[in-house]
Amino acid sequence: MQVEAPMKPFVRWVEEDGFMIAQNWDPARKDWVGAGRLSLSREQRDVLAYCLTPLPDHRAFPYSTVIYSTLKKTGKTTIAAAVGCWYGSQAPAPTEIYVLANDEEQARSRVYNDMVFHLKQQGWAPLKYRVELTEGTSVQVLAQEYRSAAGGRQGLTIWDELWGYYSEASRRLWAEMTPPPTVPYPLRFIVTYAGFEEESDLLWDLYSKTVINGEPVPELAQIVDRHGNPTCFRDKDHNIFTFWDTEPRMPWQTPEYYSQQMSTLRPSDFLRMHRNMWVTSTEVAFPIHLWDKAVERGAETQLTAPLEFLPQHVARSLPISVAVDIGVKHDQSAVVGVYNDPTRGRVGTAFHKVWDPVPGSIGLDLELTVEAYLLDVAKKYHIAAVRYDPTQFHRSMVTLLHKGLPMQEMSQHPSNMVAATECLSDVLRNGVLEAYPSEEIRNHLKFAIAKHKPRGIMLWKDKDSKYPNDAAVALSMAIYDAVSRGGVDTTLAIEVQSPYSDWTAVRNPDLYEPNLPEPFQEGKRWRTL
Repeated sequence: MQVEAPMKPFVRWVEEDGFMIAQNWDPARKDWVGAGRLSLSREQRDVLAYCLTPLPDHRAFPYSTVIYSTLKKTGKTTIAAAVGCWYGSQAPAPTEIYVLANDEEQARSRVYNDMVFHLKQQGWAPLKYRVELTEGTSVQVLAQEYRSAAGGRQGLTIWDELWGYYSEASRRLWAEMTPPPTVPYPLRFIVTYAGFEEESDLLWDLYSKTVINGEPVPELAQIVDRHGNPTCFRDKDHNIFTFWDTEPRMPWQTPEYYSQQMSTLRPSDFLRMHRNMWVTSTEVAFPIHLWDKAVERGAETQLTAPLEFLPQHVARSLPISVAVDIGVKHDQSAVVGVYNDPTRGRVGTAFHKVWDPVPGSIGLDLELTVEAYLLDVAKKYHIAAVRYDPTQFHRSMVTLLHKGLPMQEMSQHPSNMVAATECLSDVLRNGVLEAYPSEEIRNHLKFAIAKHKPRGIMLWKDKDSKYPNDAAVALSMAIYDAVSRGGVDTTLAIEVQSPYSDWTAVRNPDLYEPNLPEPFQEGKRWRTL
């Protein structure tokens, strides 16, 4: 009968066998110097030696669930990848290793990608989402689709950024991926930073059991934060271990790096990612000084009022992207027009209008207000698109479409609103937006609330809030459309003759070139693409 060889402890495997990484830090040069072997810091070595050393005479580890939570850019992903490769080479075969993340692309591009680099150095040939190792042991990428995980024989599951697991599907995946009792050395290994108190329920439950209601680990009492508080905890049943670090301990985490991060990130994002602190899922969306800067940039180009009053302004002839946000019975409604000037690299406000609900009325008369306003601006400007949510504006859309307006649906689904909100945030933070002074838009931005989603932030209408944000919502939708178009009216037909057709000799540049984006025009000379 063959005797099963014991698993080598993780830290000893790293030091003796080695884990190859694509970028290695050179302490002497204080820079990244290319491929090399993973070198653990003192804290990493102590923590991982404690929780990833098999128990004597047992086919298990001290804890079945290990949470490794540190700041952004401390090597969490690399550690997780090393754990996966160590387990694949040391655990009794056959066994299954799963790399899980919020979506398949994240799982493949982070932890699995680092594993692939090491495995290729060892002579393996990983596939895009799977690699077969010795004697039936495999590594598989898996996203939040719990049904595909049913019936597995997983020995190790690696969970990347557990803070992003919000849904019921996440809970079911977590339950489905519980290692079967017949698998030796069962282990859940989680790498993450902090999440949102109201939403990251799965991670919060584990955090509560260990950090809040658990106990410090006496064997690791030497690893403390700057205030002398412990960083290593376990639950009362000694099944879950948590290393929750809030300190920058890596040599590349310099004051200059954090100064740069503080200038570009929202305060809650900085605290969550770079201090590993739990935050609320809603916050003020945009620092209002960014809007004031946009108004200052507008003044530099004499954008002192809506374009209607500035017939000579450089942006007067540009295509305008319009967005409509219709409030329910007691909310305001807003229309905002935005231009994109690619020659100057600026996006700007062209016009806007906000309507207050009439007290005691059954709602806004859209025909006399929003529809009439849109028909009026369509006579004054070159409208490229009118973006709207069909939930409140379908009848008006049909009417306006029949009257020739370029209506384009944009439902206020989270996926669309995250993209629009992030786009508005980008033009504000990168100094691209120029705006005319408007207290209405300023107040709607000042009190706008953003809600964090896995893919970014989105403007959020709190039903209990007394501050409107409808102009901010419309502004974000309009800017998203204008930026997506690149300053070009893409609703116009563009014909490009094929060089292989029989009638390419018949070319009329005056007919085709005016509709081409400016970079593709060359005066009156036809250019075949």
